[in-house]
Amino acid sequence: MPAPLTIVGLGELLWDVFPDGSRRLGGAPANAAYHASALGDHGVLLTRVGADAAGGAALTLLKDRGVDVSQVQRDRSRPTGTARIQLAPEPSFSFDMAAAWTDPEWTDAWQELVAGCDALCFGTLLCAQPAGRRVLERAAAAASARALRLLDVNLRPPYTPDAAVDAALALCSAVKLSEEEAAALGARLRVPDVAGHLLGRGLRAVALTRGARGSLLLTPEGRHACPGFPLPGPEPGHDAVGAGDAFTAALAHHLVRGHPVERTNVAANRYAAHVASRAGAMPEIPEALRQEMKGEP
Repeated sequence: MPAPLTIVGLGELLWDVFPDGSRRLGGAPANAAYHASALGDHGVLLTRVGADAAGGAALTLLKDRGVDVSQVQRDRSRPTGTARIQLAPEPSFSFDMAAAWTDPEWTDAWQELVAGCDALCFGTLLCAQPAGRRVLERAAAAASARALRLLDVNLRPPYTPDAAVDAALALCSAVKLSEEEAAALGARLRVPDVAGHLLGRGLRAVALTRGARGSLLLTPEGRHACPGFPLPGPEPGHDAVGAGDAFTAALAHHLVRGHPVERTNVAANRYAAHVASRAGAMPEIPEALRQEMKGEP
């Protein structure tokens, strides 16, 4: 069995509030840290939550699910974050921007942890916050040359202005983005093939997700198109929330181990399909799927 590697999610931890009023834990970097842990890696979350009941409940839940939350900061003046979600026709989000996750502080402990990690996963949302951008810049500088700096390009208008996206792209060594995000970015950059354009900037990998139609993964070693997988036995009330973050975690899991492009792309699609077949961003992962995701090159 492969040794666990350290995968750090840096960014927002918040409660997703669904149209029926139910709440589930979310936030793209938190979801990635959870799925990294589910895949057998040392999933670590670096974020800030309120010194409130919602923050305590979030940390307890993540710790119980195997995520290292030992370095999560508590804020006595700002609340734990929330995001209101609309599911139709596609998931959309409305964020509380006065929440604790928007104002993280760089610490010596964070410096030491990031310096020793194998992958750093982050998104554009944190980069849109002044404190968040400063922390991301420190984190990118602290990460070793071998570490994967994986950006999830989550465009959340009006929360992610162009300047935040550009700053995040300058800090990463690999990118994951959706077809819709690629189209928006390509139009702004005036390039017809944004995935190829980004790879040409010297990145280690570019993943273009296509929902149920799979994904395209490009690396300097080659490219692979995966057609996607049918949802495995979808449960009632399943949603696509968190499926992209599950793809991110599986992508990091395989890229840091140097697995071939085809194996990496297929595994990330299969894992994301399971999450899309369940409700919420952090469903239970069957042991058979965990084992399927593991293994040496």
